[in-house]
Amino acid sequence: MDWSGGYVSDINYISGFYRELAPGYLSFVARLQGEPAPDPARPFRYAELGCGQGLGTNLLAAANPHAEFVGIDFLPGQIANARDQAAAAGLENVTFHEASFAEAAQWPDAALAPFDYITLHGIYAWVSPANRQAIVRFLERWLKPGGLVYVSYNAMPGWAGVLPFQRLLREHAARHPGRSDRQVESGLAFMQQLREAGLAYFERHPAAPAKLDGLGDIARESTYLAHEYLNTAAQPLYFTDVLAELAPARLDYVGSADLVENYDALSLPEPARAALEDVADPHYRELLRDYAVNRVFRRDVFIKGSRRGTPAQQDAAVLQTAVAPLLTRAEMTPVFHTHLGELTGQARIYQPLMDRIARGPATLGDLRQATGVELPALIQACAVLVATGQAHPAQPPVDPGPAGRLAELLAERILEDEAHGHLPAPAIGSAVAASDTEIVALAALRQGAPQRAERLAEAVWSRFRPVGRRMVRDGQVLEGERANLRELQERARGILRERLPVWQGLGLIDAGSDRRGG
Repeated sequence: MDWSGGYVSDINYISGFYRELAPGYLSFVARLQGEPAPDPARPFRYAELGCGQGLGTNLLAAANPHAEFVGIDFLPGQIANARDQAAAAGLENVTFHEASFAEAAQWPDAALAPFDYITLHGIYAWVSPANRQAIVRFLERWLKPGGLVYVSYNAMPGWAGVLPFQRLLREHAARHPGRSDRQVESGLAFMQQLREAGLAYFERHPAAPAKLDGLGDIARESTYLAHEYLNTAAQPLYFTDVLAELAPARLDYVGSADLVENYDALSLPEPARAALEDVADPHYRELLRDYAVNRVFRRDVFIKGSRRGTPAQQDAAVLQTAVAPLLTRAEMTPVFHTHLGELTGQARIYQPLMDRIARGPATLGDLRQATGVELPALIQACAVLVATGQAHPAQPPVDPGPAGRLAELLAERILEDEAHGHLPAPAIGSAVAASDTEIVALAALRQGAPQRAERLAEAVWSRFRPVGRRMVRDGQVLEGERANLRELQERARGILRERLPVWQGLGLIDAGSDRRGG
């Protein structure tokens, strides 16, 4: 009997974190769309379905010690890894369950308390219809009224040209038994041969050769690609079909977690905006927006019970919402990219806004008072800055201890060749991207390394050297202590100039501990 339901189960999925799953981010999306949202500053309950290795759930639990987190996944190896990481970091507010969606949907009423947030990243379009039905039953049973759901999925019509690509890779794998990642590698090599042989499919469907060209290092990405392409039930979905499937859970569509996508002027070509102007049905219009940009992936936010308040109530909720900087002022930019190409925000709006945000957390009410920018333009500009990773919804101070413990654990495990790529940030209840060198440097700073480039470089090198870790520059591994220290000193200068001020503001390291001596 196949217990996997057609899902790849012979290799574990890669670890990852996706900012759209953060509770504060989801509440920000809802408030900008006029919906009352759970307050992430208060105690809340959060569940991630298909939590994988648990890194994302653990990062959120560490950054939100006042909340309770639950991760559910059916692969036992992944749940074991998630539990091990949580225990090693001393996270007491997270629980992981090994269960299928069908099993979780049938748990007795006393098994779980209702949740304020339930998230699924990269799950819904990769599992069978029966599993999707089980997910809906879970949402129906355990999402609180007013609670938020995040669902991301491969979307039609953008996947239309790639479906034959996916099918051919699965057909090849079915005829070449082996571990899933090896099947991917051999299948992609064969598809490249077919492309070079001039098969018409690759000539007439430009998405297929573009997919091959965009894969990069296949050996490195084969685990991800196996889970992306070899699941036998995987099927891109239309927005209106997802909406219909979620209806039994009594969910209403809020908007896209890709914030820029909620503004037609920033995401749709002008002819498309004109063509959709008279479309009254909002769900049909959302589907047409996918056709307008040939969307391949959706990040949807739903609420259990839409209850948009009056315009005054909506404005009040937005004005009380705070944002914090993720970059220094020198790094911030009004230039961003959408389906329309490169856009530049108006200087009169973005310059004073970035000036104020860079100084530290501020509510949108504070920002309006400081900049004099009218509220609709201010909201849109803040959405852009959050969408482009320059700012993030903020929350009041919480206990930084769990985040600090997890950050130091991640630094230790990097030395054991585990890849993580993020750090928990309690000031935003989320996580921020960081390189291996940055994660180890933060741990060194937390443990007393002076805030001087030469000394910080030495501290990082003292951790890298014993495990054979070497720096890479221009694709070349550096040999010798002098070359590695020189590279680390350059990176340390950037860390102290650009990352440290942000980390201090995010609660990752005490801003009062300025160890420049020594």
